[in-house]
Amino acid sequence: MLIGVLHMKLREMSRKHNIEKARRMLKQAKEKGAKLAILPSLFPIGNTLEIYDNDKKLRSIIKNLAEKIPGSATDVLVNLALDSEMHLISGPLLEQAGPKVFLTTLIISPQGEIIGKYRKIFTSEKDARLGISAGKEPVYMTLDKKYGILAEDDIFSPEINRIILLGDAQLIIGTMKAFAKNQDLVKHFVITRTVENDLPYIIAGEVIENENGDIIGYSPTVVSSPDTLIYKDMEEDEGVILVDSNILRQYTTTKSYNMNNLETIINGFCRSYRKLRPTKKVASSKEEEEEE
Repeated sequence: MLIGVLHMKLREMSRKHNIEKARRMLKQAKEKGAKLAILPSLFPIGNTLEIYDNDKKLRSIIKNLAEKIPGSATDVLVNLALDSEMHLISGPLLEQAGPKVFLTTLIISPQGEIIGKYRKIFTSEKDARLGISAGKEPVYMTLDKKYGILAEDDIFSPEINRIILLGDAQLIIGTMKAFAKNQDLVKHFVITRTVENDLPYIIAGEVIENENGDIIGYSPTVVSSPDTLIYKDMEEDEGVILVDSNILRQYTTTKSYNMNNLETIINGFCRSYRKLRPTKKVASSKEEEEEE
């Protein structure tokens, strides 16, 4: 299956401009034969959470943008899927679910139906400061193959990636937020996970521009395979990267994993973690009285 990855230059907070650009790029991907397209993180306004340091301003942005699913942001994605007649994976948007806010990736069918929803599990320290909650479960999408879904910081967690592998994913698709610096780290982590899990990865990045057209941050789009490591990539340019999932898979060897003792291993890790966590000893009132 041919997959179109939209590596977009998103103008900061310019919804109309970015939506029209996505419409043109989706048309281009469809004309080339793509059946699935990947849109970047926090489309259509662009993800600036790691670019700015003003937490107060960022909390205000999150409060204004977070909405229930379905909502106005999902309506945009549904219309794009209907117009393009392709499956869409859209990098996380800000989902308001009761008192909590999640970074949620959506999977939308060509008929405009939301067929999958993945809440980012591995939240960063900054996400936590800004009040973003972590999801709990991995999500898969089955089309021509079984695809595992990642979002942003999930690529930094070997545990999440291995669990997706153990769920029989044949290829992993994710998105990455923009950074103001150290963007090459994304490539290094994608290569590491590719080698660890012997799986191809498609990670869609983005470029963020201010109102003057100056680039203020970006993340690379990286397509990897176990054989070639970096198969395709794009950094500060803009374009549609076309990837044939069958070609990526031909470089992958078949490995078997013993899952019989997986629960025992995970429980052991959890016990070890609880022992390592600092605990605050609180004396009981009886002990306090004895000390007096």
